[in-house]
Amino acid sequence: MGNTELRGKVIWFLLTCRPDLLPVDLKRQGRAEEHLALFYPDTDEDRLAMLRAMQKKTGTQVSSPDVEQFFLNHATGLSGADVEAVLMRARMKSVLENETTVDLEDIKAALEDVVPPSYPTEIELQTLAAVLECTSKSLLPAKYRDLDRGEVIRRTNELTALTRL
Repeated sequence: MGNTELRGKVIWFLLTCRPDLLPVDLKRQGRAEEHLALFYPDTDEDRLAMLRAMQKKTGTQVSSPDVEQFFLNHATGLSGADVEAVLMRARMKSVLENETTVDLEDIKAALEDVVPPSYPTEIELQTLAAVLECTSKSLLPAKYRDLDRGEVIRRTNELTALTRL
């Protein structure tokens, strides 16, 4: 990373869900030029993109657009891993019934059965840490662009203290 002769020739990707725990020297300008924050899917458009990405990853085909619409109406607050878990459960159900595609009943059953992790404090902390680490407002979702930085830091410190209890 420190070899300036390679600048512009090597792309480094540093991925973490806890940027606040990375050593400062890895995060400073010149080491990581752009800090991109990734958030839970927040809009129908984001949820549909996540659903389709996870369908591709898991090899899951749905039987109709109604399946996607039902998912969008009932999958608020799920992470990419949660979406993948729902699809895998739905796909397992369809395979056990000798079906080649996931239908509405498969998705309904999977959404009713899956228990997403419930740790809202940690999720909020990770989200705010990502907001603080992002190096470009234009790369943040609109709802995070104009947050008062001092308030975000205060809330992050408060959540950090809570998660240590």
